[in-house]
Amino acid sequence: MNASHSKLRAFALLALLAFATATGQARTITLKPEAVDAFAALSESHPRSGWAAQQVDPSLFISNPPIGGASTSYLVRYSFDQIPKGNRITHAEWVIPAGPPTACTVTVWRVLAEWGIGVCHQFRMVHPKRLEWSVPGARGRSVDRATKPTGSGKFEPGALQVTVNVTQDVELWHGGAAPNRGWLLTFDGPCILASPTHAGRQQWQLRVTYEPE
Repeated sequence: MNASHSKLRAFALLALLAFATATGQARTITLKPEAVDAFAALSESHPRSGWAAQQVDPSLFISNPPIGGASTSYLVRYSFDQIPKGNRITHAEWVIPAGPPTACTVTVWRVLAEWGIGVCHQFRMVHPKRLEWSVPGARGRSVDRATKPTGSGKFEPGALQVTVNVTQDVELWHGGAAPNRGWLLTFDGPCILASPTHAGRQQWQLRVTYEPE
């Protein structure tokens, strides 16, 4: 009986050591806006501008702060170069901040279509050749963006940020199963975002946990 108990204790100890070793290898990195390598506004009111983030009057649009709405969405793409190759993604969550007063729902979509220089509401790129979205504003499901959203969250006056689980998307991109074309943010009503390029920089966080394959 004592020998049996000793074996059980030894087995339990080995299991605990194995678990501690495995979990000890996991790393979590927080990507700030410095890791964003592409950002654009898709404004239905200004369909050929990629930086019309806020309309001041009928002829003037500015870039800060970015205001989302039913007719204005945003493209955001992160670089994952800080995550070493040979690792698999185990968890990723994106903290999206807003500025008061805000009470709307933001929805995150994985972008499928390639986009680049000159991207705007009408075009997904204008160089080296002009290509349009299948539906203006990257609204074409299964062509411009994924059929189903990655996730969503509602900004509340007392909680001006949402956290969206984006593990599956980051895993696809980092593992090379799909090209990284970033996310599209859409809104069901007026929404003032904290600016990723100005005062709100530190509030944007993409936390990624990874471990060796």
